[in-house]
Amino acid sequence: MKLKWIILPAVIIAVTITMLHSKKNTDIPKDLIGEWITSAPGYQDYFFKLTKEQIIYGHYGDKQDVYIISSLEKNQEGKDIVYTINYKSTDVKFTRYFFYVPENGGTIQFKHQEHIKWRKLKDVDFKENSETDQNKKAGQNEKNS
Repeated sequence: MKLKWIILPAVIIAVTITMLHSKKNTDIPKDLIGEWITSAPGYQDYFFKLTKEQIIYGHYGDKQDVYIISSLEKNQEGKDIVYTINYKSTDVKFTRYFFYVPENGGTIQFKHQEHIKWRKLKDVDFKENSETDQNKKAGQNEKNS
């Protein structure tokens, strides 16, 4: 009987510790947060944004696809920093791998599109683009009224 009262709390503590340590990392580094653009042919009008909680893919002036980030993992592969980002919509989970190079303001290259380099907009550019998008949406709403 006494053994049961010793084992039960030990099991509860072990399960609690396992759950706490298995929590996925969703801390997005400050260097990655922002809007990313490219001048690669066919992608000039596309962007993606990373926030503390979301990854957003978009086309300027069009619909944006917003996903919730479930985890982010950083690994070192030789001299390269490689991130694995997991995100989801309401019913679908996605995983993307990308290289991050911090020099010259930073660039990102997705592993499935290594020929495309994305550069981060400066905070001023990011705010101006956000305001421009908001103005476009406001103009569209006025036209639809």
